[in-house]
Parts: sequence; C-alpha cells; structure tokens
Amino acid sequence: MFKLGIASTAIGVPLSFIFGDWTPLMGVLMVLTALDIITGIAKGFYDKGLRSRKMSQGMVRKGMIFVVIILANMIDVAMASTFNELPIAKMSAITFYLGMEGLSIVENLAQMNMPMPAFVKNYLLVLKENGENVADKKTFGKK
Repeated sequence: MFKLGIASTAIGVPLSFIFGDWTPLMGVLMVLTALDIITGIAKGFYDKGLRSRKMSQGMVRKGMIFVVIILANMIDVAMASTFNELPIAKMSAITFYLGMEGLSIVENLAQMNMPMPAFVKNYLLVLKENGENVADKKTFGKK
C-alpha cells in the first residue's frame, strides 16, 4: 500500500504542476474530447471513410490540445502576479477548445444526418469566441 502512495505522488505532483488545479471545465473538455473521438469513428463507419492514418492524425491533434493547456498553465504560473493569481490563459484555452470540440461533434453528427437544435451550435460558437477573446479583454498589470 505504501508503494502505491509513493507512485501516485510521483505521478500526481508533476501532473498537478503542469496542468494546474483541476477544474470542472477540464473535466468537460475531457468528456467532449472523448465524444468527438467516438462521433468521428461513428462518422467514419457511417460514410465508409474510416482510415487508420486519418484517425492517428486526429489522435495526435487531440493530444496537442493538452499541450496547449499545459503551455497556458505555465503562462499563468509565470504571470501569476499580473493575472492576480487567476488562471486566465488556461481557462481561455480550455473554453476555446470546448467550443472547438463541441462544434466538431455537431459537424460529425450533421454529416450522419442527425438533426441538431440550432441553439447548440450557437452556444458552442459563443464558447469558442469567448475563449479567443477573454485574455484580450483583461487589462494586464492593473488591479
């Protein structure tokens, strides 16, 4: 049991540092990423266009989303006093990718002729735009 505690600490501490505090938005991003993968595979079966190379490239792209989240968290760590200890860069990146992943899911479903309420797509577009604009609207260096 003691070895399990050491192993989880050895993994958890570096992960906590590189990703920062776990937030509900990060959990939502994980779920949307998984749903995008699932709907992408389903779309590939539906239109008989499932290709391992294309799927591998998509998986690498999904991994790179989390590289951007790590980068944004490191910006927040470096700029902590400027951002008043708020994770502005990380939350902006996560919000942007929530919109992108959600839109990708909607596109996958649309290509399978699934009806989709317009408000869902509109809401996802707003999320994407908010992620792009949040950091731009902050006044850096002022409290």
